[in-house]
Amino acid sequence: MSFWLAQVLGLVGSLISFTSVQTGSRRKILLLQLLCCVLWIVQYSLLGAWTGVLINLLGLARGTVCACNDRPWASGRRWLALFLVCYGVSPLLTWDGPYCMLLGLAMMLTTVALWSRNMRLTRLLFLLNSPPVFLYNLIAGSYTSAAIEVAAFCSFVLAVWRFDIRPGLARPRRES
Repeated sequence: MSFWLAQVLGLVGSLISFTSVQTGSRRKILLLQLLCCVLWIVQYSLLGAWTGVLINLLGLARGTVCACNDRPWASGRRWLALFLVCYGVSPLLTWDGPYCMLLGLAMMLTTVALWSRNMRLTRLLFLLNSPPVFLYNLIAGSYTSAAIEVAAFCSFVLAVWRFDIRPGLARPRRES
């Protein structure tokens, strides 16, 4: 029963995550990412994937700080550095093999993406985080999340195309 519940929670979290970047709003992305973290904490707990649990607990804190980084207490680059270090170290604290580093790397990319106010960079970093998350989920036994990560990758590619590549192609070119 807990295996199937974990698969459902991972599926729902992953669906929310990959659709979040289709919004043009940084605030909506952050709120949806917080919801995903809660779902994934429960999911990874059920699977015994403790790196995933710790990484997503950090994700809750990171999401809160990123949502408030327009305020003085949360605007310093020290927060960014702190979260990057925490994501780099957390797989070592819950070490179950080299695959644990995949999730740490992916969350470092996501941290920079969420910290940035440059939506183009945010979308690109979400795109780059998808392959390591896919591999971690396969190895950790989160099969629905791994499957959805393929769709997430496609969603990130679509978002990059819609907002970053296509508008540049629509501009008329100057002739020399």
